[in-house]
Amino acid sequence: MTVLLRQLIEYAWIIYLLCAAGILVYTIRAMAAQRERSLALFTLERETATSNFVRALAMIMVFVAIGVMVFVSTTFVVPNISIGGEALYPTSTLTAGLELPTATPTSTPLPTMDFALLTATPTPSETVQAMPTMTPPAEPTEEPTPEPTSTPAAALSGELYVRFGDFAELVGFSIPAAEITKEQPFALTLYWRGTGVASPIDYAVFTHLISEDGRLIGQHDGHPAAGNRPTTTWTAGEIIVDVHPMTFYDTQYIGAARIAVGLYDPGSGRVTTNTGSDHVVLPVTIFVR
Repeated sequence: MTVLLRQLIEYAWIIYLLCAAGILVYTIRAMAAQRERSLALFTLERETATSNFVRALAMIMVFVAIGVMVFVSTTFVVPNISIGGEALYPTSTLTAGLELPTATPTSTPLPTMDFALLTATPTPSETVQAMPTMTPPAEPTEEPTPEPTSTPAAALSGELYVRFGDFAELVGFSIPAAEITKEQPFALTLYWRGTGVASPIDYAVFTHLISEDGRLIGQHDGHPAAGNRPTTTWTAGEIIVDVHPMTFYDTQYIGAARIAVGLYDPGSGRVTTNTGSDHVVLPVTIFVR
């Protein structure tokens, strides 16, 4: 349903062209009927021309009404529709002129963190399955097959320490690959840690994909862990695994991009970090193709 509504917005110009063509055709017909009415010598001819003139005007009004309805729908109605708790085109977190910081996200020393523990400690709302023990295969008795020369792009992950307010810390992230395509969303995984201080509001997470020239080319907004782990329930030292399927707005962009992350509430705004900013740019660059 979300794809259909977005396509309605993207291809609304086709409907405008059809409406304009219809208006032009029936305007010509109305003018022809008016000319026939003025030249008519008999009452029946005059009435027929008048009827044709009225029908042409009615069709012009119909096409105008269709164009107005499509404009109102695509401008004011459809962008504000929320599907599954997520706005069709989330705009509440967009800030004009978002500047990417040139310094590192924080000057605080990064804590040592074992990411293996992130999947070993289940949270209250999710069950983590242990990885099965793999038995190494027996040594081959003949020449092994040469490995392929090309390997898939390696995943990117990293540790960081950024405190949001006094209730949350962003301690890590992972991206499936350093090179991504625009044909399908890619999953950005964030790792949050509770501080033990109660969050006053159930904040949402915004993730912005920013081009080299500072434009917003992709985004995903949503509550942590697909809404299953509200910030008001985080406990001290707990790790929350938060996955965001990023989608692209600018499907023509090719080049390097950075990712900005933050917490916000539509009513109260964004949460300030310990660096004084309202977002953090992850210390990694990806390439969009």
